[in-house]
Amino acid sequence: MSASTPAQHSTRNTLLSSLVLTLTLVSDALLYLLLPLYFESFGLTLLWVGLLLSLNRFIRLLINPWLVSYFQIMGARKALLQAIALATIASLCFVLMASPWILLASRVLWGCAFALMRLACLHYATEERSLSLKNLGWFTSFQEIGPLLVMLLSPWLLTFLTLSQVLMFGTLLCVLAILPALGLPNPQRKSQAKATAAWPKPAPLHQLTFLLCLLFDGVWVIILAPQLVSMGYSIHLALSTVAFIFAAKRIFSMVIGLISVRFALFANTYGWLIFTVGCLLIAGMLMPTTWILFASVLAATGHALLMILMPKLLADISEHDNERQLSLSAFTFWRDFSVAIGALFAAILIEQALITEFYWSLTAITALLSLWIFKNRKQRSE
Repeated sequence: MSASTPAQHSTRNTLLSSLVLTLTLVSDALLYLLLPLYFESFGLTLLWVGLLLSLNRFIRLLINPWLVSYFQIMGARKALLQAIALATIASLCFVLMASPWILLASRVLWGCAFALMRLACLHYATEERSLSLKNLGWFTSFQEIGPLLVMLLSPWLLTFLTLSQVLMFGTLLCVLAILPALGLPNPQRKSQAKATAAWPKPAPLHQLTFLLCLLFDGVWVIILAPQLVSMGYSIHLALSTVAFIFAAKRIFSMVIGLISVRFALFANTYGWLIFTVGCLLIAGMLMPTTWILFASVLAATGHALLMILMPKLLADISEHDNERQLSLSAFTFWRDFSVAIGALFAAILIEQALITEFYWSLTAITALLSLWIFKNRKQRSE
């Protein structure tokens, strides 16, 4: 029997690694939904809740310089198995309702686990360039399933299960994630330059990722409800509207992923990226106005496309595996950084009534950077 080629198994590996991620993400998504409502059951204050839910993102930023080096030493399969173990322990701490300091340590473990799982998923999805767009579509679709089911099923589960039992459900899914991980192949040893620990330097496309994610991933999700209330919406209507938009955003991301799997619609990656940036720039100009809901639709659409197109383009322009892994790691770093500081920015903007100035000025800066990137690329291709 002849040995299978990487191309033959790239989609299978992407599906298995993405299944691992979405199964373990359930435990994390449950915390985002339940901790703000049931924090007293854990002996926490709202300040502790904010710290616990944000800590994992800062941990991912801190470990980023060593992430690719560790990933290359362990290999994708072993790194994924280690991540599952960390995610399971982190989830179990909340099931046991441990002390706040142990819960804090568990979020550190989850931050490490998620960083490894996401890099593994991007590694498998872009390993075979000819199938990277299709594989990124599968990855995008699969990673949304777990959190979306949490949003839809958690209220129903809590009607006949206790809080600990619902959280235990997330822990059991972490354990089950071992099964698809074991189906992944052991990596073949390749002679390639090893990554050295260093903070990722933002290439122009990484800078663009940072600005767009700050506008439409970090700040937008925080200011949307307060903006609707300031426009005359009741608190209940504003929360319902925001919940609907965020659920629709996840569903749309799944649809975009499936479209890229089924059709070659996004084969012209660069052209679609220009369209995506255009949609997001329009959204940025409209976000602080009464057109905020239309801007939010554009933001959700553009962000979903960006999360497929940008990793695809970064992988395509990388010459070898080491460069590809470093570039994808930098992509996740600058996205995480934008979201981590986005909440802080949003709080200041709301308090100081600077949302309009922020969106219009940063959108203008993003437009100038985009023009510079696209102009330079056009000149190089001529």
